[in-house]
Amino acid sequence: MIQIRDLKKRFRNNVVLDGIDLDINEGDVVGIIGPSGTGKSTLLRCIDLLEIPDGGSISIDGEKTELSRHSRSQTLSLRRNTGMVFQRFNLFERKTALENVMEGLVTVRKMKKAEARMCAEAELKRVGMLDWSGHYPKHLSGGQQQRVAIARALAMKPKLLLLDEPTSALDPELVGEVLETIKDIASQGFTMMLVSHEMNFVRNVANRVIFLDGGKIVEDGTPREVFDTPKSQRAKDFFAKMHLLRQPEYTI
Repeated sequence: MIQIRDLKKRFRNNVVLDGIDLDINEGDVVGIIGPSGTGKSTLLRCIDLLEIPDGGSISIDGEKTELSRHSRSQTLSLRRNTGMVFQRFNLFERKTALENVMEGLVTVRKMKKAEARMCAEAELKRVGMLDWSGHYPKHLSGGQQQRVAIARALAMKPKLLLLDEPTSALDPELVGEVLETIKDIASQGFTMMLVSHEMNFVRNVANRVIFLDGGKIVEDGTPREVFDTPKSQRAKDFFAKMHLLRQPEYTI
């Protein structure tokens, strides 16, 4: 069980997160959607302490961390339990795919190299990248780099996997391979929070969808409940606009 309580974040006078309360069960795949600028990515970054919140706490299996005032040891402990996959891949350019996945295992988990190699190879195999383990990032496509980044996060055995727009930096033809990888991971029981503008994908892969607006959760339910029968006017307006954008601009 993961519990987030009263999470707050502002940038100067702009309130980005306004007292977020959220319970996540083991195995949940939580899709986070909403208009741009409503705090979706900030929520993930605050959970992983890449952004320091102004208030709030997170408890993972009973281990509580005050997010606005925490020790270095608490930060390290939290990051051992969470894994972040970024919009950009953030791979080490001078390390092979295998070495990228091994890095955290050796430096953070303090594994011996032989053990770290076995673990890294298993995760690369999970995402379909084992045959590319000896390649450097510059020799990989964007989709392949993102799959290596996912393997790197999974190798740390996180209790919560955070995916922040994992396909936004990819060419359209490469999006599918990454989405399919995430779908496979979700089916294996990993607990995930996924920020994405790929509405159809969120609908199909998540068992729960959260709609953020103005730094608050305004919808929280199953994909069918949120997409088909939203309760808030804001969500209804958002989905109506999304539907209009999908329509052709002209007909012949």
